[in-house]
Amino acid sequence: MRVPYSWLMEYLDTEVAAGELAEILTMGGLEVEEIIDWTSADGQATDQILITSVTSNRGDLLSMVGVARHAAALLGCALKLPDCSIPQTEQPVMGERDVEQGDTRITIDDLEGCPRYSALRITGVEVRPSPPWMAHRLEAAGLRPISNVVDATNYAMWELGQPLHAFDHRLIVQGHIIVRRAADGEKLVTIDGTMRELTSADLVIADPKGAVALAGVMGGRDTEMRDRTTDVLIESAHFAPTMIRRTAQRLGMSSEASYRFERHVDPNLTLPALARSAQLIAEIAGGSAAAPAIDVRAGEFTREPITLRPARTNHVLGTELSTDEQIELLQRLGFAVKPEKAEAPGGMETEWLRAYPDREQALERLTISVPTRRPDLEREIDLIEEIAIVHGYSNLPTTLPENTSGAGVRTRRQKLDQRVSEVMRGAGLCENVSFSMMGRRDLDFLCYPEDACEREALVLRDPAAENQELMRTTLLAGLLDAAQRNVRQRVEDVALFEIGRLFFGDGSALPDERHSLAALVMGSARTSTWNLPDEYEKMDFYWLKGVLEQLMRRLHIAGVSFERGEHPSLHPGRTAQVLIDGEPVGVVGEISPQVQEAYDLPEPACVLEIDLDAVLARARLLATYAPLPRLPAAIRDLALVLDDDDRHSATRVVEATRAAGGELLEHVEVFDVYADRERVGEGRKSVALRLSFRHPERTLTDEEVDEAMGRITQNLGSKLRAEVRTW
Repeated sequence: MRVPYSWLMEYLDTEVAAGELAEILTMGGLEVEEIIDWTSADGQATDQILITSVTSNRGDLLSMVGVARHAAALLGCALKLPDCSIPQTEQPVMGERDVEQGDTRITIDDLEGCPRYSALRITGVEVRPSPPWMAHRLEAAGLRPISNVVDATNYAMWELGQPLHAFDHRLIVQGHIIVRRAADGEKLVTIDGTMRELTSADLVIADPKGAVALAGVMGGRDTEMRDRTTDVLIESAHFAPTMIRRTAQRLGMSSEASYRFERHVDPNLTLPALARSAQLIAEIAGGSAAAPAIDVRAGEFTREPITLRPARTNHVLGTELSTDEQIELLQRLGFAVKPEKAEAPGGMETEWLRAYPDREQALERLTISVPTRRPDLEREIDLIEEIAIVHGYSNLPTTLPENTSGAGVRTRRQKLDQRVSEVMRGAGLCENVSFSMMGRRDLDFLCYPEDACEREALVLRDPAAENQELMRTTLLAGLLDAAQRNVRQRVEDVALFEIGRLFFGDGSALPDERHSLAALVMGSARTSTWNLPDEYEKMDFYWLKGVLEQLMRRLHIAGVSFERGEHPSLHPGRTAQVLIDGEPVGVVGEISPQVQEAYDLPEPACVLEIDLDAVLARARLLATYAPLPRLPAAIRDLALVLDDDDRHSATRVVEATRAAGGELLEHVEVFDVYADRERVGEGRKSVALRLSFRHPERTLTDEEVDEAMGRITQNLGSKLRAEVRTW
């Protein structure tokens, strides 16, 4: 927000330079990003402009009075507020849904979207350019001067924070304002000349003929001010922030009004803003209020008081502020404070008071009436933060936490997580960090069927962005999105991994959170391939499988095996299931052509996703070492002919070999797989094994090795129908 320095100082009963004021505001939570020197377009006015950055929960700071109120609290000076009262707003005509006053009638059909709508009719105005002082102030604030009536409403908005809108009363059919939801397909031409197509999610200001304004966002062209306008209806309403934000986002339009309504506007500000705009219009346009204001509202707007324990404030902040000092700090913020005394809990007095050295203060209570302009204050700790801000963070003492005993250490899980990251980075993969949200589109792109558990995702009530309406149930969507972005930037060699949480559940209870590891590789592992063949060391299925095997070795996990598997996102026949001791823990494979096309990738990518909780539960931080063997091993090769199907995979052959080899069998390795229809037979294959036998204390005899080999061939023959190949 642009805050003209000279304008702001009119509300503060003190003298402070712009630079010093900017520092005080920044330390008080309202960041001043820069101070710029400003000169008006006609060269007749100059000022210094404070550019502030307002957080989304502090809509009260989007006005000159709001900034002045905050500055006065920080400076400890008096606040000089403008007079915002006229007889017509002191005693308005009130009602809950429908109020009629003379030739004007206000009806609210949607109290949820608009719980309060105030209006004031001003007659006898003369529309003309604004005087220089007002035009200069609006220009300094970043607003374009339009006409005296419109400028008066904009001035009141910038001053008080309440958006206003001026209608030409004679252009409102029957003088009847109706606040309602738009009909699907209903159209409205806004004051910028753009035709807007509305939906039933949009809130509009209408007359019996149709919509005349988009509530809280922008007025309509048909009822805007004209040079011949003499009869004006000023609107001052309170709208639901979420509804205004959704409409503005959907239509891709943001106005000064919507920016404020999205961040909450004080519902009790409608009548003071009407009075202030009426005063300004009377001053620069010559009009006067024709009748009492109309105030249609759902009820009273109040806040539940918050109880504050002064002793708790000192305990949290490490200060020694007296109760009176805390009361004074809160009153500087404009809060009403009522001191009370509490009774000590029976039977627990000594223990309960032990943390507080001042016994009298420990029993004191302050009941704080928080104004409706501060919806961000909900609990005691919020008030403690306000005291810290006004007292000054630089004035808080430096204290150490109690019961600190030496430096902290990582837990076993943290150490293992760190090791996983180190292994993946060491293999050449870059860590990716994506949002914890995803969309239904991602699940469609990944080809998950309707009954897949990944579709049982938590649905967000208010998504932060399009295609982020679900909490993620897979990390693959984020990695494929990242790969797509890289490809669009002409980076086609991609190697990424991500460690994150997945969320499962229907929302009826706390979600089931699971840690997962996913990786994606595509292209070449070499950063430069000018002297290598085009297909040299492509990061394919076996490359990624090797990374996973390396990770398992670094985690000291035994019993890892791979079996042919299936996954809706992966290519049939190019997918392996990852098992540890026979239990599935993940999948690795090449993405299917459908997924490749959905993400517009130039070539197939290989991915893996494993259940990190299940893997790390079997991991060990320390390796177990054994002394180097003193005696040589006996090496035997064994070639087998067996059926070429999943039941006779290399993994199953190795398992059957180990089961029969006994204690002397030290190592089994598959070093060749051979298939030939003529020599081996239809549907058959040859698998060659290298077996290593060793005894820890003596050299093995040929008879011992032959006996073990016999058991192995017999077991393979009976379980897998394997035949020893002799040719």
